[in-house]
Amino acid sequence: MTFTTSDLTFKAYAYKNASTPIELTDETITLVQDPQNPSTYIPPPGKVLVKINYTSLNPVDVKLYHVATGPLFRQNKGFGRDFSGEVIAIGNETKSTLKVGDFVQGIYTKTFEKGTASQYLLVDPNEIEIATKPENLTLIEAASWPTVFGTAFLISKKIQYKNKKVLILGGGTSVGRYLVQIAKQEGAKEVAVTCSTRTQETLKELGADTVIDYTKHKNLVIPVLESVKATGKFDYILDTYGGNALFPEIDNILVRNGFYTTITGDYPGSDFSSLMWCVAASIYRTVSSKLGFSSFTYEFFMFKDFDNEIEQAKKYLSSGKIKIFIDSVYPFDQLDQAIEKLESGKTSGKVVVEVAKE
Repeated sequence: MTFTTSDLTFKAYAYKNASTPIELTDETITLVQDPQNPSTYIPPPGKVLVKINYTSLNPVDVKLYHVATGPLFRQNKGFGRDFSGEVIAIGNETKSTLKVGDFVQGIYTKTFEKGTASQYLLVDPNEIEIATKPENLTLIEAASWPTVFGTAFLISKKIQYKNKKVLILGGGTSVGRYLVQIAKQEGAKEVAVTCSTRTQETLKELGADTVIDYTKHKNLVIPVLESVKATGKFDYILDTYGGNALFPEIDNILVRNGFYTTITGDYPGSDFSSLMWCVAASIYRTVSSKLGFSSFTYEFFMFKDFDNEIEQAKKYLSSGKIKIFIDSVYPFDQLDQAIEKLESGKTSGKVVVEVAKE
């Protein structure tokens, strides 16, 4: 794409703080004159310009919006982090293997800066996670996996699934579905999941051996202990939903020196007070674990980026053995409805926003 002016003006969603709406705004990227063709303009040195086709929504996007309170939050902040699109221009002296015309997906991980619910994104490819998309994925699918599969992928890199018994709390979540698939493909002896009635058949198809429908149990500990009685304690508990129901009986559920990791902490809510309680409880358990006061290893896992392993994650998806779930795709001007669907708790995969058709 050729630019004949220095200002590229476009639409992007932004907000100032939790008291202001997330709304479409006019944004501008300042391009620089191309030394080899003074009548045209290109991105600044070291930068790549991406025309975004799709962005997918994550609970963390909404949580960041809700915690943006206080006098420090007065400037516009973008919304969204996952994206797919096309590289349309590259600045001079850019250290990257990306080429103009490449279709890519990635995560914009700079908190409270620009967002991916935007028509364009200017990035330094060495500062964010971006890679060419797997050929077997559409751009909609490419936008849907970075954060959720990335979370499952990095958690799983710390785990030896072979011949182990695994409990996944919130198996029907996007991260939970990926954990089920990875655990089974890596040779887990038994994968048990908690989920609603709505998702249990899907999880069985993905390989779950035992399904616990939490809507039919007032106390989750009871069916979990029944599983322990039948086939032994769990080696790993992977929590993608939130809660603390198992801790009173944890020594009877998890093997000694077992592994309990959570991506949500005790509370699944997104309001500020719940997040603070979640952080406090998780800090306590983490410290207790590290000091040896617990019989198991506890980790609050916060996914920021792939730690330079996005290409490894991409290979998993390129194999065609991982199933990606898309719940719905909303037009660019219906971000509010997409967020409402995300927060409904009734999705069956990722909620995606179409910024521009493929």
